Amino acid sequence: MAQRFGNAKVYFPNVVFKITPDARLGRNQAAFRVPLNINKLDIKDYLTHIYNVTVTDVRTVVFPGKLYLNRFTGQKERTSRTKKAIVTMKEEFKYPPEPNVDRDFGGMEMRYERLRMANRLRGWTGQTPEMLKLQKEILAKEENKS
Repeated sequence: MAQRFGNAKVYFPNVVFKITPDARLGRNQAAFRVPLNINKLDIKDYLTHIYNVTVTDVRTVVFPGKLYLNRFTGQKERTSRTKKAIVTMKEEFKYPPEPNVDRDFGGMEMRYERLRMANRLRGWTGQTPEMLKLQKEILAKEENKS
C-alpha cells in the first residue's frame, strides 16, 4: 500500500496545480498556484503519487485579493484570494518546455475561428486576406498529414 501524507484520497485528481516560474527559487524548488482548500500534506501527497517526485518541504502562503473599483456600483471590491505553494524536492527540478500552440493545440484553427467570429460581429460576410491565408495554411497542413 502506498504511503499517504494527506487526508484526502486522490483517485482522479480534479485539482489544478499551475506552475509559476520564479527566478529567486533554488534548483530543487518549484512554485505552484494551488486551490485554497488544499493543505501542505495534500500537496505533498499529490506530487509524490501523481508525478513520482520526492518532496522534502512544502511552504504555502495565501495572498489576499487585490482592491479594485467596481465601475458599475462605484464600490471598492476585492478579487478572489490565491494560494502559492513553494515545494522543495530531493532532485533538481526542470521546468517543462513551453508547448507549441499551433502544433499541440490546433492554434491555426483557433486563430481562424477567432477571425471568422470577429468579422461576423463586424457585419463582414466576405473573406479577408488574413482568413484566406489561414485557410490555405490549414489545408496545406492537413495535406502534409495524409
